[in-house]
Amino acid sequence: MDAKEVPAFAIFISYFLFIFLSFGLVFRSILAGTSASKLLEGKAFFFLRTGVGALLCTWYFMFQFMNWSYSDFSYLHESASMSQWLIKTPLFEQAWTIVCNGPTNWWWSSWICTWTVIFTTVVWSESGRRGIKYPYAYMLLGQLVAISVATALFLVAMSLHPRIRSEPRSAPLHVAFPLTMAFIPIYLLPQHVGTDKFMTSLLWLHGALLLPLTTPPVGQHSESQRGTIAFPALYALLAGIAAAIHGNATKILLQSLPQNQPLLPKLLKTIFSHPAQASISLDVIWVFAILVSWFVISGPVLFRIVKGTAVASIAGVIVARYTGVNWGLLASVVPVMALLGIGWGMMSLQKVRTRNGVKRKNLLESMGMPEEAMVMGTDSEPPSKTGKKLMVGFWHPYCNAGGGGERVLWTAIRYVQKTEKDTLVLVYSGDFPAASKEEILARVKDRFSIPLNASRLHFIPLPSRYLVADTYWKRFTLLGQSLGSVYLVWEGLCGKDGLWGDVFIDSMGYGFTFPAVRFLTGGEVVIGAYVHYPTVSADMVKRVRERSEGVENAGAAKSWIRTKIKLIYYHIFTSLYSVSLLYAEHIMTNSSWTQAHIQSLLNAARKSSLASILLKDDLTLLKREERGEASKEDRARCEVVFPPCDTRELAKLGDLEKRKREIVSLAQFRPEKEHAKQLYALSALFEAHFEYREGEKRISLTLMGGVRDAADEARLEDLRSLAQKLGIEENVEFLANAPYPEIVRRLGQASVGLNTMMDEHFGINVVEFMAAGLIPIVHASAGPLLDIVVPYNGQRTGFHATDAESFAEAIHNVFTLPSRESLRIRKAARAAASEKLSEEGFERGFEQGWRRLKGYR
Repeated sequence: MDAKEVPAFAIFISYFLFIFLSFGLVFRSILAGTSASKLLEGKAFFFLRTGVGALLCTWYFMFQFMNWSYSDFSYLHESASMSQWLIKTPLFEQAWTIVCNGPTNWWWSSWICTWTVIFTTVVWSESGRRGIKYPYAYMLLGQLVAISVATALFLVAMSLHPRIRSEPRSAPLHVAFPLTMAFIPIYLLPQHVGTDKFMTSLLWLHGALLLPLTTPPVGQHSESQRGTIAFPALYALLAGIAAAIHGNATKILLQSLPQNQPLLPKLLKTIFSHPAQASISLDVIWVFAILVSWFVISGPVLFRIVKGTAVASIAGVIVARYTGVNWGLLASVVPVMALLGIGWGMMSLQKVRTRNGVKRKNLLESMGMPEEAMVMGTDSEPPSKTGKKLMVGFWHPYCNAGGGGERVLWTAIRYVQKTEKDTLVLVYSGDFPAASKEEILARVKDRFSIPLNASRLHFIPLPSRYLVADTYWKRFTLLGQSLGSVYLVWEGLCGKDGLWGDVFIDSMGYGFTFPAVRFLTGGEVVIGAYVHYPTVSADMVKRVRERSEGVENAGAAKSWIRTKIKLIYYHIFTSLYSVSLLYAEHIMTNSSWTQAHIQSLLNAARKSSLASILLKDDLTLLKREERGEASKEDRARCEVVFPPCDTRELAKLGDLEKRKREIVSLAQFRPEKEHAKQLYALSALFEAHFEYREGEKRISLTLMGGVRDAADEARLEDLRSLAQKLGIEENVEFLANAPYPEIVRRLGQASVGLNTMMDEHFGINVVEFMAAGLIPIVHASAGPLLDIVVPYNGQRTGFHATDAESFAEAIHNVFTLPSRESLRIRKAARAAASEKLSEEGFERGFEQGWRRLKGYR
């Protein structure tokens, strides 16, 4: 071996060493912070296999290319050795010259070139958001091996490394500029084939793609730099340039084709025209297949099915179009396939129902409640058989939130445990198992003073609870949450830890779960509901129609077209929601306002053609009519059951004549609670009556409430900033997630209870104000207006207002009341809360509904 041969072999061997090094770095990146066993699970395993497939496919032809190159060199140079071939043959340039020479070859190669630019952008951004190490290794692997292999392995890394931060939201110019400039050598490559500039263009392209990945984003680093471009704009720019390149390549290709020659056969023939071209073309096909697979299998199961069906349908049409399939024959097969699909679906559903019976039996036995099992006899008692147990499930994904809805849930469960000694209660919740059963029940006791029997209560986790969070759906939030609740039902009833019992009670307001429960259980489960707030109401539609600003009209109020579109959307959604409500055997509402809306929806649904199709043989209504519980004219009846309030302890609080000049608010920090209006009201009060800011007449406002998640925490911070902006921070205190004893103490010393939410479905916090001896000032709408702050025994119980100014005026009126009149209002409010809106009153109402639900079994 002479001196010239050593570098040639060294370069050739180094090439493969760099490949092994790239694979090593990539797998070290993938496995950082996780176990190797995770590679063989879920999406990671799927994309690992696709990466292996792409590697075998592309490199089979890569070795074929090397064999062709050596054979071609040997043919032209007699007695040529391998070392001479390596010395005299620039393999890299030779391969790229082949795949860039000619319109058809370049059409395939242009796709892989432009994808590498977009892929680099994805790697740079997602590695920063997910903490993926060595991002440059993926591009190095793509350049040395195949971009399809690098794409598949980066998707493996994304599957195993969820996002840990939202940054970077934009790319600095030192990243965006070389990526954009990389399109220049891509555009010039087919023009430089066979010239001295060709290799230069190739090197510029590969360098421009590798350079940005040597400076990955870390935390806020990229956001703090001057001169950035938002990723949506950057992707749009890159996609536009790529489209221009592909459009030009397609135009040139079409112009080069002989007249009447079809395009597709020409493209397919080109794939295997040469081993180098086959490797590149199949690389393109593998990238496309990998990206389509990522699109289809990402997201919830329901959306995966929809996307998979759409992709399969499009692929079927394309195949049929280019293979000359007989459409009449295909149409005749569709009904057969549909029937087979229905049969397969029903068999699968029956397996799910059978499996539920096994799960039920195992759970009851583990809880010490064996069902229909033999019990050994004793000296005094003969052997016996246990009867069928009652199992009731409460659907409440946010059971640990600590709000008024959760008080309803746990009071209802306490009633069931108190009256049904041999009943197992299931709670469907996304808080479990992050919070253990013991932790949740301890908080229930601390927050609501409700002790529960843990041995007769079982939690069923809902891992995908984020699907019903309002922050998850940026557009069409109501529809998205409703569809998310349907998937959540599947997860809660049929998932890994899923189970259903005999009675299903939705205590949080997810009406779309009812038809899903009925379909999955086959009518085995009695469905009940306690509705705090209709998902959509006439008042919401009215605000959209009038184009008034509000939570349900964000973004549409200023646009006539958006308003019309939203009205159509609400009309369709209302029709579906109202029909879903018909699946419930019994509905309880928390106020007369909610009852009126639900009653209206049920009446409208009963007359719809959709209901006549889906619920034509409504056995529930027939049974109620047979028992005399309802008439044909009263088919849409639902009952008002005022939610519980711990009025007994609150009614013992403090001397009503000696209260501090304090205002308290008690509500979760959710957007619809309109906490900002309270701050504006206090500011307006200080502007009109400066004496309330400080001194003997000083008034303070304390905002108490639960914080559920990061969105609530951010909302709380915004309120703190608003208080500072208004200059009232010295008179305002924020108390988040306070223990119940502290809340009670605050209620016992304050004078006024403030509730500014429009259309508050009921307002347990208002009842708590009244029971604690506070004078309530509430929004003049819904529950507080119709059911709570109403005259009691001829005596006023509080004040109503609408905007910040009227709330400020009401506060002024309360603090200027004569002592005797103030005392009369406080006593009347306390009496109304204690006698009309207590836990005992809730249990009486819930008892009637519970008996009806049991009667349907």
